Amino acid sequence: MQTLNELDAAALEPLGNYAYGPDKWPLKNVLQHITDTERVFSFRALLFARKDTQVPPGMEQDDYAANAEIDERSVAEILAELKAVRNASIMQFNNFSEAALLRTGMSWKTELSVLALGFAIAGHQAHHLNILREKYLQPNSNMKVSI
Repeated sequence: MQTLNELDAAALEPLGNYAYGPDKWPLKNVLQHITDTERVFSFRALLFARKDTQVPPGMEQDDYAANAEIDERSVAEILAELKAVRNASIMQFNNFSEAALLRTGMSWKTELSVLALGFAIAGHQAHHLNILREKYLQPNSNMKVSI
């Protein structure tokens, strides 16, 4: 959460529709992807923590990105949504018991624990913020944005 709070949405706004390659997502899509994935992983964690034995559906990230309808949204709005989702995830995981954190379920083709999904959420964000730093901000080195 601290990293998200350090992001300067106003400074990132000019890069909102920038993609570093023809088959790469614009910055706004990357932020929305982090949000969407966190929601899916948090839902899976809730299923497993509550001993729901159904296998949750997969997530086709390119379909989610293509249908995110973010063109009219600002970086600030997308970032605010991501922070709200992160706050909800933090509260959810803080309220799981130790026993619940160790429960497992099938996530796509892999058995994962609730705790592992929590780490996956954090690692997924770190991965994509590193990509933003390396691929989106470096070509625009005049941007005074730290991630």
